[in-house]
Amino acid sequence: MPVVELLKPHTHAGRDYQPRERIELDTALARWLVEVGVARPVLVSDPDRPPHARRRTSSIHTPPPITPSNSSEETSS
Repeated sequence: MPVVELLKPHTHAGRDYQPRERIELDTALARWLVEVGVARPVLVSDPDRPPHARRRTSSIHTPPPITPSNSSEETSS
């Protein structure tokens, strides 16, 4: 599960959290908090890679951008 660092106060599961606190959330909620500017992804090391090959990566994986389809292709038969 992704970990985020809060940038603003936030209440989750009935508990109040302050800026700079880190919480572990499900992916959808973590992504939403980042998108609305309440949190930022925490960078973590990948423990499955050997130490010399590790690099810091975001714990939140965002999908690639959606590109609009060409409407003329849909109307041609």
